[in-house]
Amino acid sequence: MTYRTAKGTLLTDELLDEWAEACERGEYPGTPGKIVVGRPRISAEDLATITFKLPKSQVAALDETAKRAGETRSQFLRSLVNDALARN
Repeated sequence: MTYRTAKGTLLTDELLDEWAEACERGEYPGTPGKIVVGRPRISAEDLATITFKLPKSQVAALDETAKRAGETRSQFLRSLVNDALARN
């Protein structure tokens, strides 16, 4: 079977098996990049957390809409806020 990554790379079962066997032997091919702990920063500024309540049905609809857009709830809400602020 073959698979295609989001960036278009073609993977086969054979290649995945080879990688698995190499990893089980402690071999990790390639050159490691810079190791960064945690999620990537979304801003150079300090961040503030905001919270507010919505009816559960709206939260479910929000999550489904974000999922269809390929985003997390936070990413989706940030884009909505950015769009609203850009209009002003």
